[in-house]
Amino acid sequence: MNEIVLGVGKDAPTVTNEQGGKQSQVLYRFDLLDPKAMFEMTKVLKYGAEKYGTDNWKKIDVSDHLNHLLIHIYAYLAGDTTDDHLSHIMCRAMFAQAVAIKEEGEV
Repeated sequence: MNEIVLGVGKDAPTVTNEQGGKQSQVLYRFDLLDPKAMFEMTKVLKYGAEKYGTDNWKKIDVSDHLNHLLIHIYAYLAGDTTDDHLSHIMCRAMFAQAVAIKEEGEV
């Protein structure tokens, strides 16, 4: 399966910096992701993979991911501290986005 990520690959546009250095144009800002938040999210991803199986989330539709996301939002807002709700929210948002992207590509 050949997936294309816009701006990544041998055909990506080239830019030249002030010193004359050339490289592919950057369309993304991974450097803006918070490392500690990513570690917290990946703890939840690891737990989920162990409990439900790797990539099980791909078998769940967007509306179910969004419902679980909302459950974690409201549990967090209600003051519940029995789970890592913010990390679960990050995971469910990523899952919903990924499933939606895949579905859009299959139209």
